Amino acid sequence: MFLDDNVKFKLILGLGNQDIKSAFDMALLYAHAGVRFFDIAPGVLPDLKRCLVKAGYNVDEFTLCVSVATLGDIHGRKAHISESVCSGCAICLKNCPQFAISKNKKTGKCEVDNKKCIGCGFCKKAMNCYAISFEYGNSGIVSLNSLVDADVIPDMVELHASVSDKKQIIRDFKDILSVFKGDISVCVNKKQFSLNNVIDLLKELRGLYEISNPKGRFFVQADGASMNGGAKDVESTLECILFAKELIPYGFNLIISGGTNAKTPKMLYETIEDEILNGAKMPIIGYGTYARNLINGTNTNEAIIMAEELLRGTEKYSKV
Repeated sequence: MFLDDNVKFKLILGLGNQDIKSAFDMALLYAHAGVRFFDIAPGVLPDLKRCLVKAGYNVDEFTLCVSVATLGDIHGRKAHISESVCSGCAICLKNCPQFAISKNKKTGKCEVDNKKCIGCGFCKKAMNCYAISFEYGNSGIVSLNSLVDADVIPDMVELHASVSDKKQIIRDFKDILSVFKGDISVCVNKKQFSLNNVIDLLKELRGLYEISNPKGRFFVQADGASMNGGAKDVESTLECILFAKELIPYGFNLIISGGTNAKTPKMLYETIEDEILNGAKMPIIGYGTYARNLINGTNTNEAIIMAEELLRGTEKYSKV
């Protein structure tokens, strides 16, 4: 589906999350609630389309975005637990928001399920465990090429580009442009570059995109408290809101993520109300771990009600 201006809610199923069942259960539940914009890993796209069709949906009504990570980006990493170093304390297991860690019954050591791991790092943050390390990659771009070769074309591609290597970002962006001609989003934060350097980079990428695809649209995803574990507080969501406010004057189509929660829509509108009154568009809000955790442990009916409330709360402020 062509992403129109009325779509203001994106469900981020997780670039690293390739656990088919959990991703599809989440997608179907939010689809039932009315969400029509999903962000997924490239390898999951073909099966997700089949899943939606099997459930009775018309996939042409959805905007399906696949995310890829530039080399070194946190979204492209996986946790690894050294069996020889692991003590089996299981503190990491208790702190994993994706339930990607389990204890091997034979060895008593903890293990990571790479299909579920999204690289958030909460396992290591819990106690700075020496047994835990991270492996980085950008296999998503290879997976994107495979999708295009198989004529399974996403509606949008998002490049996670939160690294300090500008040349690497531009190389990966050009690789995407060489195979994909639809809408593109670039996800960045301010941890690697100053604001002015971020804006210069985004302008350069937008220029490259407009040359390659003058009829498409270039989006920027302003990433705030990335991989924050789905916190519900004001501080977590404030960072991405203020980042979006700084980017609005440059005319980017905006999405915000990283720290978003139920407080985000109202705070976002109140923060950029003057810009909206002067013609700026309300950014799309991308919900990730918060949206996934919101419905964990609840029955289907309760989960749908909570998903609907989050969607309606978002739409309420996008239509003010």
